[in-house]
Amino acid sequence: MEKIYAFTDESGSFGWDLDNKNTSTHFIITAIIVRESDVDAVRTAVADIRDRYFPNGEIKSSRIKRSYQERRKKIIEETLPIPYKIFSVVVEKKLLEDSRGLRFKQSFYKFMNNIVHKELRAAFKNLVVVADEIGGSDYMQSFCKYVEEHSEFPNLYGESEFSFENSKSEVIVQLADLISGTLSFLYDEHKKDASVPNYQEILKDKIIRIEQYPKTYVNYNLERCAIASEYDKDIAEICLHQAVDFINKYKDDTDELRQAQLIVLKYLLFRFMNNDTRAYIPTSELLNQLEWTKYGKISVQTFRKEMIGGMRDARVIISGSHHKKGYKIPSKKSEIEDFLNHDISIILPMLGRLKKCRDTVKLGTCGAVDLYQADAYKELKAFIEKDMAE
Repeated sequence: MEKIYAFTDESGSFGWDLDNKNTSTHFIITAIIVRESDVDAVRTAVADIRDRYFPNGEIKSSRIKRSYQERRKKIIEETLPIPYKIFSVVVEKKLLEDSRGLRFKQSFYKFMNNIVHKELRAAFKNLVVVADEIGGSDYMQSFCKYVEEHSEFPNLYGESEFSFENSKSEVIVQLADLISGTLSFLYDEHKKDASVPNYQEILKDKIIRIEQYPKTYVNYNLERCAIASEYDKDIAEICLHQAVDFINKYKDDTDELRQAQLIVLKYLLFRFMNNDTRAYIPTSELLNQLEWTKYGKISVQTFRKEMIGGMRDARVIISGSHHKKGYKIPSKKSEIEDFLNHDISIILPMLGRLKKCRDTVKLGTCGAVDLYQADAYKELKAFIEKDMAE
């Protein structure tokens, strides 16, 4: 199978002062996709464009002044006959503001690396990623390190299905910089204006896909997500549907407890939809989502009873695992079983103790006192007697 090369660079930067015109509102990663047999031809053609339009250095989007949209358009149009394709991930940072942990650079970069790595792996086989490991931005250096640490074992034919090469002077990486920077004029709130050509229309025959993150339950498509093959489709759809129904039902509810439940559930959904590698979200992380809101700091016991328990009572399916110390929206049968196994390990011993208590008192009083005859315990009596009959 012919190798596919992904020459990768980014536009945008880390930072959360989104009202500041010098802070990007979006973070864009672009992979220029080239078949191995076309690499030399693409390299030669891009180098020719570099020599004509950027004679004193590299192709860089930032070297084209914002007001020079016709010049940018002309350069982009000159790349159209070249045999390359575009695969981009566009992250709207404003939609991440409520995810407190991502406001730290290391966590944000890890989130981005996970998304881009999984999207590329899902879209292409026998892929070689090429990026500037040394001279690039701190994000690209982080991405290069991530890819190397998550490289795949060779297949049966001794070929790597997902590998990495670095290059600090690769002109096709420079093309990725140009495309990322060009797309930023379509997304970044500080760059949009009437003078900007419709670059997405100009590049439509080059674009394989532009994935926008974070996913929301409004735009989320389970079948197109990067790890759809790892889901049990029916389980994932049912659990997603129940969570979204709860949010839609109570989104305007002013009850403080409901609003706190929504905060927790939206975070669980955020992790579900955005392909986080951590299957279970630690209880402490979920508590942190509440601590910086008006709901404030609560105990683990209260969290389990009022947040998780309350949502489960409303038919939201949330898996919990004592062993894995966290919660998640289930996406496969094994995660539902985690939930069942966790609760059964608690419920059955408790029911056993209640039965022993009742039997001991009933025997000791020669049947005069049967604890379950009281009206308060009718449901418990019916449940136990049904269980014994079965």
